[in-house]
Amino acid sequence: MRTNPRQHILDTWRAFARATFSSGEWAWGGRYTSNSISDAEQILILLYPATEVPGFRLDRPDAIEDDVLAVLRPMGSGLDIPMRMLEALEQYLTRYTDDDGAPTFTGGSYLLTEDSDSEVKPEQSEYDVTESYSISVTLCLSAKGFLREFQRTVERRELQSRIDTVVLAIDTRLTAAMVGLLRSFVVNVLTPDTPAESVLLRTVSQGRVVGRTLTQDLRGQLQPVRDKLPELTFGLPPENERVLRDYPERFFECGWAWGVAQDATDIELPAAEGVKQPHGIAESRPVLHFTVNALDGLADLFSTRTSRQGLLTSEQQSLREALNLRWGLALQYWSTIATFGAGRWPVEDVPWQATDGQSSPYFSELVLSIVAMAQQGGPSGSVIGRIVAVVEELAQRGLVNRRATEDDRSVLLHDPGVQMTLRGSEMEGPMLAWSYNGYAATLAKTALRIASVTTSRRNRARLIEIADASVEHLLNRRQQPDGLWDQLSNVYPGLPTSPATPAWDMTERSIEVFVAAAGLIADPPVADPGQVDQANTKIAEARHILDQERLTTPTAGGSQEQKLLREAEQSLNRAESLSSERPATAAALADKVLRELDELAFARQAASRSA
Repeated sequence: MRTNPRQHILDTWRAFARATFSSGEWAWGGRYTSNSISDAEQILILLYPATEVPGFRLDRPDAIEDDVLAVLRPMGSGLDIPMRMLEALEQYLTRYTDDDGAPTFTGGSYLLTEDSDSEVKPEQSEYDVTESYSISVTLCLSAKGFLREFQRTVERRELQSRIDTVVLAIDTRLTAAMVGLLRSFVVNVLTPDTPAESVLLRTVSQGRVVGRTLTQDLRGQLQPVRDKLPELTFGLPPENERVLRDYPERFFECGWAWGVAQDATDIELPAAEGVKQPHGIAESRPVLHFTVNALDGLADLFSTRTSRQGLLTSEQQSLREALNLRWGLALQYWSTIATFGAGRWPVEDVPWQATDGQSSPYFSELVLSIVAMAQQGGPSGSVIGRIVAVVEELAQRGLVNRRATEDDRSVLLHDPGVQMTLRGSEMEGPMLAWSYNGYAATLAKTALRIASVTTSRRNRARLIEIADASVEHLLNRRQQPDGLWDQLSNVYPGLPTSPATPAWDMTERSIEVFVAAAGLIADPPVADPGQVDQANTKIAEARHILDQERLTTPTAGGSQEQKLLREAEQSLNRAESLSSERPATAAALADKVLRELDELAFARQAASRSA
């Protein structure tokens, strides 16, 4: 990759430390008024790399790398940095806990009105939002892992107790966020002959006649998802199960709404006791943006790190199992729709159209992201080979690797971004909306996610090219060459200059891209089967020649020949251990052994002739 994630993270941390600790204390807020999401994003700019990327750990004061200490100097010494993180977490948990001690997940300043002449009412700004649930899962897991490791270095009982108190509050917030995600998961049964059903069938048909054969085929492919829906025993209205049972011919969609659904029922599990479960506001229709956002948060919940570090309490395990079921259903449903049919797949038809009628290349990115997540369980070369071309098309459509022309409407994907209506919010005021301007960041993450599972070196190279172009686009949007985000006028000069204050949403999205790039680089390189066979052939030949040399070489332990043979044995053992993951390296080691053994044989022959 051209991308250097370590340097990019360090540059971002340097600018972050200057902006957040300019007065010597943690300063909340940036371009937008503080809310439960933006403040979590601000913390995760430090905490996410610190818990995901080796070399950026901040939980052991004596083990923090020198270059990390240098860029975070405004936060203090290695002993001060973990304490600053502890203080920030304490403040965050206090800011987003109500008078009754219940965590809050409001959208606040991120909520917009669909009509620019209207204003968000105070009661509307208090609506819980799925994105807050999702980012709270990521924040709580990262924070708990960080604090538990930091606590191992602490000797003072007072500080030990202080950390225990924060961890308890983190567990409370994590449980509430998991309950919120359960109650915002929806199954929308489509009424026949409605615009929503028409959009779905038009999407999957791809120009074919929508007749009995196509609809029966679609029902058949969705049947595994339908069969599992009765297992959703709580959170959904009982009418859903009845409709699905009594009307098996009806189509449906599932995923996450923008908040707790209007018809959501309470979660009646022991782990949910004492969790405030307010009446839902959101229309019971999945929204792609919030579905992928929820899936991203749940990926952290189901990660190996979460299991290895034991970050969930025993009570939270039942919530995890319930969310795991919904996670699997959403992945299976959307990947089935996206890759339906023998001809052109729906996901290849850019832009994707949602069942509410709105279409956007950004929605195509989101569907691709779901397909990529589904491939992580066991990649299919045929699927990945086809979606790589879609990633390349999305880069062009979004002007990520292309120059914008005058009045190019594709710029609107970045500014003001894709605006999504929050249906159901109009009950207490004007219709609200949500805007997303992270098209390039989502494209980079999707490309890196697919690259991490492909077994084709050619496809991997194409995906890395898109990821590198996306990162270059993101870096150009920084307010200064080594600063924070977001200054779109650097990329699109026709746009007005943005305020100089940092946009924590775009900064955190960029950090996620750098972390994903670091993860890809840390993975073993793609091994070509032909290279593996070639490496094994060379190793086998070297082994055979080595055995021949042992037959004829005197066994005197101190001889130069015996030393060379022992080193050859060690090199071949190393080559065999690398042959499946790094065949080129294994072949190079075998080549070196073959060359040295040939030199030994040649020297013996020359000595024999001269004698």
